[in-house]
Amino acid sequence: MNHCSVLATLMDFCLRRFLAFLLIGGVLARRNGDASFDRNYDITWGNDHVLSIDEGRQIQLSLDNSSGAGFGSKLSFGSGFIHMRIKLPGKDSAGVVTAFYLTSHSNNHDELDFEFLGNREGKPITLQTNVFANGQGK
Repeated sequence: MNHCSVLATLMDFCLRRFLAFLLIGGVLARRNGDASFDRNYDITWGNDHVLSIDEGRQIQLSLDNSSGAGFGSKLSFGSGFIHMRIKLPGKDSAGVVTAFYLTSHSNNHDELDFEFLGNREGKPITLQTNVFANGQGK
């Protein structure tokens, strides 16, 4: 198996694991009867750039010239499913990175990143990914 095949297999495994992670999180939130954002997530930075909408079931993160915002799950998952809509900055966004990532909090570092790199108006958007499994970057 060549390097590209190994990477594709690892990405497929990580994506499946990631999707399973998000599914369980949604099921747990519904089972608990409270789908509020605050019950399941913490704002990790940029509180003043977070807007609660839909009676607290959704949030909107904003970005300006000085800062943005981020959040993380209060729970840990082995697998699950997530649905996320990300709107990238329009026009000239050079220097801005819009990212979504999953990471473990253990001695064996696992991480899956999706980073959308800012661009000049009219240029294509670049997607950069990073995968770490058991502490090894791929």
